[in-house]
Amino acid sequence: MSFFSELKRRNVYRVAGVYAVVGWLLVQVAATVEDAITLPGWFDAVVLSFLVIGFPIVLIFAWAFELTPEGIKRTSAVSEDDSITARTGSKLDVLLVVALFAFAGAIILPRFLPHETTGSDARKTDSVSVQSDEAPLPVTPPPPADSRASIAVLPFADLSPEGNQEYFADGVSEELLNVLAKVKGMRVAGRTSSFAFKGRNEDLREIGEVLGVAHILEGSVRSQGDRVRVTAQLIQASDGFHLWSETYDGDLTDIFAVQDDIAEKILIAMKEVLGVSEAPKVASATRTDINAYNLFLEARDLITARTRETLERAMDLLNEAIAIDNAYAPAFAARAQAFILLSDRPSSYGDLPAKQAHEQAQSDIDKALALDPDLAQGFAVRGLLENDVGRRTAAAGSFREALALNPSSLDARLWLANSLYESGLVFDSITELQKLLDIDPLFGPAANNLMVTLDDVGQYEESTRFAQQIADRLRDPQLSVRFRTRVARLTDGPASAIQVALDLGVDKLSTGAAGQLVVDFETLGIDIVSEGLSPPAPLYQPSITAALGRSEAAVEDALELIEKNPLFAAAHAIYLEVLSTAGHDATVIEHFDREYSGDLNILSEKLTAYALDGVPPYMELALAAKATGEDSLYDEAMNAWRRTTDRFRAGGSASGPRDVDDARYWAMQGDATKAVSFLTTAYEKVGYIPVSNFRQRAFSAIKENEAFVKIFEKNLVRINEERAKLNRDPLDASFFD
Repeated sequence: MSFFSELKRRNVYRVAGVYAVVGWLLVQVAATVEDAITLPGWFDAVVLSFLVIGFPIVLIFAWAFELTPEGIKRTSAVSEDDSITARTGSKLDVLLVVALFAFAGAIILPRFLPHETTGSDARKTDSVSVQSDEAPLPVTPPPPADSRASIAVLPFADLSPEGNQEYFADGVSEELLNVLAKVKGMRVAGRTSSFAFKGRNEDLREIGEVLGVAHILEGSVRSQGDRVRVTAQLIQASDGFHLWSETYDGDLTDIFAVQDDIAEKILIAMKEVLGVSEAPKVASATRTDINAYNLFLEARDLITARTRETLERAMDLLNEAIAIDNAYAPAFAARAQAFILLSDRPSSYGDLPAKQAHEQAQSDIDKALALDPDLAQGFAVRGLLENDVGRRTAAAGSFREALALNPSSLDARLWLANSLYESGLVFDSITELQKLLDIDPLFGPAANNLMVTLDDVGQYEESTRFAQQIADRLRDPQLSVRFRTRVARLTDGPASAIQVALDLGVDKLSTGAAGQLVVDFETLGIDIVSEGLSPPAPLYQPSITAALGRSEAAVEDALELIEKNPLFAAAHAIYLEVLSTAGHDATVIEHFDREYSGDLNILSEKLTAYALDGVPPYMELALAAKATGEDSLYDEAMNAWRRTTDRFRAGGSASGPRDVDDARYWAMQGDATKAVSFLTTAYEKVGYIPVSNFRQRAFSAIKENEAFVKIFEKNLVRINEERAKLNRDPLDASFFD
């Protein structure tokens, strides 16, 4: 009998098969038990070592010994006639089949059951986070996941006994995310979206579907004394199947060095699994005190939430971080952004005077870029400051510099999209916003801007669908109110939008939602002050006051804004607007000469971002020039107005407000037919026109025109229908005198 035949007769092959399968199952059990009861990191390695050592021993035993009815005997002492190896082999076959079924179950079952690993469960933390258990689901559907080169890096869980390594866990996660985002051909879910699942025990398959990724990297951090253990695992999102996992041990004496080292090892290990041709290099994180770093991370998440309360808390945390380390550049850049967003400028969320906020933010940005000339967020915030004072070209350059340093910078891309809109490139702005939401579907500011810009290009059905989609997925009424009011406004009218906001409670509205409430009231000719409500930001109120007929009071308020914020472009735009409404044409010309040297190009550069629909106050200037007999300035202003409107039209702008703006232009040109045509188009798009539009001086020349009177009366009926829903008395023609 040949040697191989003898191996078969003595069941050596069968023993080897059973041992291999059962050994693999034991290794899986060891790994699970280790995590479940917090055994030392070497436990599963010891189990595997014993199994490897035992393998040749078991094979030798199978060759040399045989199990007989009388007990274990040496094989050489048992004759072939007395041998029962055939019956033993049958039993081993049954055992092998059972083991193989167990093996197959361990492989296949996770594909059909919710994934509940220690890493997932450990995402529940007690620490402060921008997202609560009621955090929003995605605001826009992500694209279909790529089969390989797409990934989300979830925040690593802190499993330390004291729970004091969250900063380290977040740092490792973010470092991996930032490095992977630089890999060509790799789609990486943005930080806001990935970190939205922090502290939540979600099915990883649902997370993959939400973020549109094929893979998820998650893990945990456990420290004791000066030692840290990091476990990372790569999971196939479609079925929860574990593709790869590894454990790393390090020394906490240099936390950032450990973070960099672990990130690099994980990236190298994932290289083959993700199909990356060359593993990217990990750039060292900016060093600081670990307590300052922890404060900075928390503050940055709070800034992303974009509410007054979270911004104020972020400011406190950043002040603490800078007190600990006054050379930490990222903290200065973040505090500069917090100053801007806490100001009373349009699109911000606080009441800090804009001039004061600008000065403090400028000081912080200068400090940040002096400390770190390659800080992407420093350039992004600098661009925001430049835009605020009318340096639009410089602002766009700063945004692009930020994106060159960090292509995944959400703020830089958002602000670049805004800059494109202000330049009349409306569809280009939409493209940038969609790109941003493709990367990070939970980034709220981009979702809101996309919704508004869809309105501007006249895609009202798409805007309504988009807003409804967001409202359905946001679980917090405070977060969803702007989207729910937009749906109500576009489907039922402004009265319904007002009611949605009032039902939530004015005191619970965010600044943005409160600002929209003011506009909705004004649309129906209702002054928010008469409702016993305070304006959400002082910069808004003069325009509303003037639109509702109290123009002299508006001029006083606007002049006070100019005195408080002499460098702030928005204050000047509002001042010119209310001066014109009040008929102070000579003062309009004086302000134009003093602030802009009588140069329309300078006025355009500084005020584009803050005038209605991106058009500087050319109308106000033209009205003033006509009233004061400055014919050449009138012609220049009208021509500039036409060129700007045509540029926005060419860029895709086609909203109702854009049509009203065109109606004003043609009314001033004396063309009642075109003016009424544009007003009619504006009315048909949304079913009403804000009532204050018919009070504007631009329509004075055509107010007796029969067609104009007809559209005016039709709109007044519609406005009074909306007022009736709120139990308000109807307006009559005297309101427009």
